Amino acid sequence: MPALPAVDAAKLAQLHTLGEIGRYSTLRLKAEKAAGRDIPGAGNIAKLSMSDMVRLQRDLGLRITGPQGMLHAYDSESRKALDAATGNPFLGFVTEMALFAQAPPIYGGTDQVQKNIIGERVLGLPKEPNQDKVVPFSELPKNA
Repeated sequence: MPALPAVDAAKLAQLHTLGEIGRYSTLRLKAEKAAGRDIPGAGNIAKLSMSDMVRLQRDLGLRITGPQGMLHAYDSESRKALDAATGNPFLGFVTEMALFAQAPPIYGGTDQVQKNIIGERVLGLPKEPNQDKVVPFSELPKNA
């Protein structure tokens, strides 16, 4: 197998670094919890980091697999056939993760919602102005 281009090697190092930062952050949070303390916003930051890592993993995995990244197996039998046809036992995992990568930035609160929570609850920034507490729901503007 040929060597990875420098940009891919740097992205692989970045992915590893983000994973290690996440691991150390989890250990730090566990130690704080054991001491009866908390790190405000740690969960929100972890979710944002996970979203970044999944997207980076998707992009890097598809760059490494090249055109084969367009192939996908939807069940174990098809995956065996795909592995045999391509000679790459990791291709099914890479393409599965590429399809899954769109989910983490959405589920559990979108990345934008997580950033708002950090801004308001951790940094103490003011909430965005709105009328939802003084105007009946039926009179609020709607997207149409």
